[in-house]
Amino acid sequence: MRFSLVDEIPHPRELVFRTHRDHLVDLVPYLDNVDRVVVASREEADGVVRLENHWTGSSRDVPAVIRPILKPEMLSWIDRATWDEGRWRCDWEITLNALPEAVTARGFNLFQDEGDETVIQIQGEFVVHPDRVPGVPALVARRAQSTIERFVVSLLEPNLKQSNRAVERYLDERG
Repeated sequence: MRFSLVDEIPHPRELVFRTHRDHLVDLVPYLDNVDRVVVASREEADGVVRLENHWTGSSRDVPAVIRPILKPEMLSWIDRATWDEGRWRCDWEITLNALPEAVTARGFNLFQDEGDETVIQIQGEFVVHPDRVPGVPALVARRAQSTIERFVVSLLEPNLKQSNRAVERYLDERG
């Protein structure tokens, strides 16, 4: 399922871009559904930065009755991103630790300069591969595919906006 989102941050593009790229760990206190981010690798060459970040989600908003059956990997994921400051673009791909082969999540963020404001265009795709979901009959998985994709995208979009609000608050507090 494809999705797109446009959001604005009232700070200059260079600051917004570099904060998203270079200060992700510092943004965790501003992200309600994230407990931790670890920068696993960072490579820089010719104005392009490649990052691999390991995320651990929070179980705070998970109903108490479900928490005991949640395994840590169910709330963790890896994002691999290529940040190209020359193009003001970040291409990303996410791997869910619980279902690494069963889900494809990828897209890009484009940072546009609007003076003292940055407009971020986010386009992505989230696809469940029913034949790769372990332990679930293919017929059941195929029937649930579009429902699962719509549900996850409905969660993903507010989280992407929350990341932008985190950058905004972080920059606001630093003047």
